[in-house]
Amino acid sequence: MAINQVKKSCVSEQVFEQLKQQLLNNEWKQGEKIPSENYLADAFGVSRVTVRQAIQKLTILGLLETKVGEGSFVKKAEAGIYMNTIIPMAYLGEDSLEEVLEFRTTIEGVVAELATGKITDDDILKLENCYKEMELYKDNLEMFSKADFEFHLIIANATKNSLFIQIFNIIYDVLYNAMKKVVFKKGNSAGLYFHKLLLDSIKQRDSKKVRQIMDEHMLDNKIILEKYCH
Repeated sequence: MAINQVKKSCVSEQVFEQLKQQLLNNEWKQGEKIPSENYLADAFGVSRVTVRQAIQKLTILGLLETKVGEGSFVKKAEAGIYMNTIIPMAYLGEDSLEEVLEFRTTIEGVVAELATGKITDDDILKLENCYKEMELYKDNLEMFSKADFEFHLIIANATKNSLFIQIFNIIYDVLYNAMKKVVFKKGNSAGLYFHKLLLDSIKQRDSKKVRQIMDEHMLDNKIILEKYCH
C-alpha cells in the first residue's frame, strides 16, 4: 500500500482523498479491516483526529463501516450508495427541478418496461394494494399523493436494480412537495386514470404497453408541473 505524506494545507481533505482512492482501487477487499487509526496517522504523518475525520467521511459515503471495539471495515459495494453524492445537486433550485423533471420524463418509461419483465406476483400485489389506497384516499389529497409516489417506487424496486432504486428515491424526495401541490390544484383524476392503465398492463406483462402508458403519464405530469409551479 503506497501512502504519501501530506502537505500541511488541507490536511484532512488530502487524507480523505488518498484513503478514498485506496478503497476505489481495491487496496483492501470488501469486508476487510483497514489499518488502525494509529498506523494510518503515522503513515500519513498526521494526527489521529485527522484520520478519524477522514474515516467518518468515508463511512457517511458508504465506503466504510465502523464496528465499535473492532475498527473500520470495507463495506460491501452496492452501486446505489454512490448516488447519494448527487443529492446536493438536486436541491439547487428551480433549474435543478426542471432537470429532474426532464430526467424523469425520459427514464420512467424505460424503468417501467424493465420492471414489467422482472415483476413478481408479490410486486403486483403491492401495486394493487397501493392503487386501492389511491382510491380509498381520493378525497384526502395528502394521503393520495403519498400512495401515488409509492406506486412508482414499487415499480422501481421491481427492476431489482440498485441504481434505479436509489435514483428514484432521490428524485421523489426532490419532487414530492412540488407534485403534491399539483395534486392539490388539479385533483386525482389523472393519477387514477394512468395508474389503473399501468396496473392492468403490468398484470398482463405487456412491457411495451406499460412503457407507452408511462411515457404518456410522465409527459402529462411535466406539463402540469410547468403550468402550476412557475
